Amino acid sequence: MTEIVKTTCPYCGVGCGVNVTLESQGPVVSGDTAHPANYGRLCSKGSALAETLSLDGRLLKPRIKGAEVTWDTALDHVAQGFKRIIDAHGPDAVAFYVSGQLLTEDYYVANKLMKGFIGSANIDTNSRLCMSSAVASYKRAFGEDVVPVNYDDIDEAELLVLVGSNTAWCHPVLFRRMVQEKERRPELKLVVIDPRRTATAESSAGTSEETTAVMGILSPSWRR
Repeated sequence: MTEIVKTTCPYCGVGCGVNVTLESQGPVVSGDTAHPANYGRLCSKGSALAETLSLDGRLLKPRIKGAEVTWDTALDHVAQGFKRIIDAHGPDAVAFYVSGQLLTEDYYVANKLMKGFIGSANIDTNSRLCMSSAVASYKRAFGEDVVPVNYDDIDEAELLVLVGSNTAWCHPVLFRRMVQEKERRPELKLVVIDPRRTATAESSAGTSEETTAVMGILSPSWRR
């Protein structure tokens, strides 16, 4: 019996549902038609997820100066380096800049190591930095760091305002949902506030060649 694993696309943050079918020749990726974020639709990056699963060319074991070592040796080497620097200059002499692709539990461990054991607050991540302006807006407008809407609101809205977001390139599945709703209800107004002339900005005035090109990066699953 074919095994299907349900998961979530790790890329832009729209949260598209993904089905991974474990075939004999390797995993096959498709959009989850029951998932409310994308209803089976995937952009080019989500559609190509299976191509990223190969281990070819990846570092699978720790190395020091090019030589393969055990995990215990590698961890001791890193710990001794931290200790040497902290003993000489204090805990604020080291810092962590953490990946935005970690899970919540991974962030907890990284923060525990830096703040609880090393004794410094010098830890940050691109997932926080890239959202800092949006978070500041959420807190001023709504009182907390939360997006107070869901995607179904697009189907009911009379006005959509995109501020500084080139959604056509950054969140193509969500953007396509907006475009489809605009096609269904021409009275829906799409307002883009951006100093750049982006594909998203073009779409607010009408379909341009650039916007049409963006539509082309969406997978065939759109054409249902």
